Amino acid sequence: MQRTQRMRGELLAITALLLLSLGCMGTRPAPPIVPEPAPSPGRMGPGPWLLRFEQSNLWVRTPSGDTGYALTRTGRVAATPLVGTELGWNGVAISPDGRQVAYVEKAGRPGTTSIGGWSLLWVVNADGSGRRLLVDLRERPPPKEDVRAGPILWSSDGSRVAYVLESFAKKSRERPRGCPLATVEAVELASGRRETLFTSPKPGLLQPRGWSVERGEFFFSRQCGTPPDQPWSTGSFVTLRLAGGVRELHARGSLSPDGQHLLLLPSQPRWERQPPAPLWNGQELEVPPDFHPLFAQRVAWMHGQPVAYLTIYRGYGGDCIASMQPPPALYRVAVEGNTPRVEHRTKYPWLVVLDFSPDDAYVLMAVVARRPLDRDGCAMHAFEALLVAERSRFEARTSLEELLAASVRVDEPSSSLGRPLQGFIGWLR
Repeated sequence: MQRTQRMRGELLAITALLLLSLGCMGTRPAPPIVPEPAPSPGRMGPGPWLLRFEQSNLWVRTPSGDTGYALTRTGRVAATPLVGTELGWNGVAISPDGRQVAYVEKAGRPGTTSIGGWSLLWVVNADGSGRRLLVDLRERPPPKEDVRAGPILWSSDGSRVAYVLESFAKKSRERPRGCPLATVEAVELASGRRETLFTSPKPGLLQPRGWSVERGEFFFSRQCGTPPDQPWSTGSFVTLRLAGGVRELHARGSLSPDGQHLLLLPSQPRWERQPPAPLWNGQELEVPPDFHPLFAQRVAWMHGQPVAYLTIYRGYGGDCIASMQPPPALYRVAVEGNTPRVEHRTKYPWLVVLDFSPDDAYVLMAVVARRPLDRDGCAMHAFEALLVAERSRFEARTSLEELLAASVRVDEPSSSLGRPLQGFIGWLR
């Protein structure tokens, strides 16, 4: 009898241990990610430095390409070009001062109950040191709906990084598939503290446009698909005061790196001949008669002064050049005295200004294709070259040919230079 009771007790103990083991397996945290070591031999020389996305990794190099280093080596960086006709990137964001890079990675094959998109949000210093894992989405409970991690964005003071979580309804009757509910969360770099900033007041794909700590405002565009009669529509531009209050416009917006200045460019349907005036911090801009804000492809801000350059064109090149209306044109937006105005830079009609270095000493730019680049000839954002120039030369009002002759070519001429711009993202300090 005692032997039978002892065996029964041992069996119960073994069963309890098995159940405890299975329970632990069910709640086991995701495996840790070991940070990569700093690049070796590391950064050498004063720069300037360009950040580039290539083969699912981030690379840093000088414009001449004679020195550089790998910022990541996992091959899992999930950077993607912006959706639509704009030039830019999701999944990688340079801090306002150019000293840090936030980026996202995929971590293995996602399961049926995991969050889609990316899984890991990292931050690293521009020289490759100080890498930290800020967010691991695998630690979250399994979502009830189909959830995808989307774009990321720095706050204007560089203290936090925001990221978008999109929740898609499993039944299309509840919401159209392309119209998720979006929640914006943020993580503080100093403490690792996370918070929910807001949930978008309406469903739709959400693209962050700026987060001004100084103004207490978050800016984003929202769109549920592209209406068939508005192929150039960018959806609604939403200003959300984090203390409460929402303003929604049919426009495109761009925030200066310091979070102080907001440029609003109206985006009107085709049948409207006269769009509303562009706004600079709520004040109407003086614009030339040939200014077409609907086709603005890129807004590039300087860091040390309230000046922005924007390029107007439809985004097509090659054989389509004859029908390109309006033709490519470069404009300078600045405050002259007390009146903000838009100035047409007539000597640079084929130039797209992409980004100024953090010290405003250099400019990264592309030349819109003036001849067919392939058999089709109508590739989206076809460019002849990607170049770096000193800002002083760029602003000297020389001819385009003189500017190009004094520039450094950073692309690979033998490769097709299309919309992703061969992976170039921007400048580091």
